[in-house]
Amino acid sequence: CRRHDPALEGVDLLIVGGRRQSRGVVQSASYGARAFGVRSGMPIAEAARRCPGATFVKGEFAWYREASRAVRAVLERHAPLVVMTGMDEGYLDFTGTDLLHPVSLLDVATQIRRDVRADANLDCSIGIGPNRMLAKLASDYAKPRGICEVRGGWERGFLAGLPLKALPGIGPKTADRLAARGLNDVAQVQVMPLDELGALLGREEAIALKRRADGAGGSIVRASGPPKSISRETTFPRDVTDAAALDRMLHLLTARVAGQLRDEALQAGAVVLKLRHSDFTTVTRRTTLDSPTAIDGELMAAARRLLTPALATARGKRQGVRLLGIAATALGQAEAPDLFEPEARGKAREVSRAVDAVRARFGFEAMQAARLVGRPDPRRAEPDGDAD
Repeated sequence: CRRHDPALEGVDLLIVGGRRQSRGVVQSASYGARAFGVRSGMPIAEAARRCPGATFVKGEFAWYREASRAVRAVLERHAPLVVMTGMDEGYLDFTGTDLLHPVSLLDVATQIRRDVRADANLDCSIGIGPNRMLAKLASDYAKPRGICEVRGGWERGFLAGLPLKALPGIGPKTADRLAARGLNDVAQVQVMPLDELGALLGREEAIALKRRADGAGGSIVRASGPPKSISRETTFPRDVTDAAALDRMLHLLTARVAGQLRDEALQAGAVVLKLRHSDFTTVTRRTTLDSPTAIDGELMAAARRLLTPALATARGKRQGVRLLGIAATALGQAEAPDLFEPEARGKAREVSRAVDAVRARFGFEAMQAARLVGRPDPRRAEPDGDAD
């Protein structure tokens, strides 16, 4: 967000995801806000309680995608294999570069950080380790904007200073269970005999925990395949029951999904609708398409067929709609248009290309379907409400 709004550059307490009164969740938070306990996925209402002095903004997915691609381009200049595990995180495999970097990767990490700042106008933290687990933990330790290297032979010493909850696979519930047995730090597990640890946790769990505490982890980095799905969803500031309002929002979400499919040269073979009722019951419905597509109208027609019975079910339970979402699944690489396809489908492709070109230059809001122009937006049902 700071890349697109210079006014946010000096804001220390920044929370991205929606306006303060919205019912969405936190997408990201500045390090200043994280010091108050704000985390990604937390309800915005909870974030506002924890960090009342924060500035709340809504980010555009296109911004994140643009930044992610800029960072990846830098990484691919420096490493033989780059695997992104998210829009803001990835692994670099330097296997086979021992002659170029015989002692340490600190120099290349320093250059990567400089290049990310210069090319993407972003700061980053980098962790170096003999396996993925240690590289990830080193990166977390280096935040914000630092570099941490854990060389072979340093694993136990580095891990000894960490709490058990820092290890992968140790979530809050597991951490609480271990703490109830007097285990809070990695160093405790390192020095405890396996039989004694097994008596507390069971032998299989004890062996797995011992291995992680000693620094064992997978070192193979595999190239990632295409995404399994592309989705968009929104949480309304007030429960919605009006079918026309839901249809308009579905149209907007579908347009965003379709645009990303075309941008990534993909097409969908199925569509999934997601509906969350006022009582938080979540309903999903799926339909397979007659032929793979990335055309807005074809995806919308399928989504609309799913929405009608799903809304009828909600009304039968006297429930409003709290959240609406759509996902394109069964993804594959886009194929060349069929020479004998109907003329209407060919024209729809041409319109899509023209719309994509305008949005790429002026932003998504620059082009909207006529049926959405001038219509009430259910995301604005409250003056200060916003969507995810």
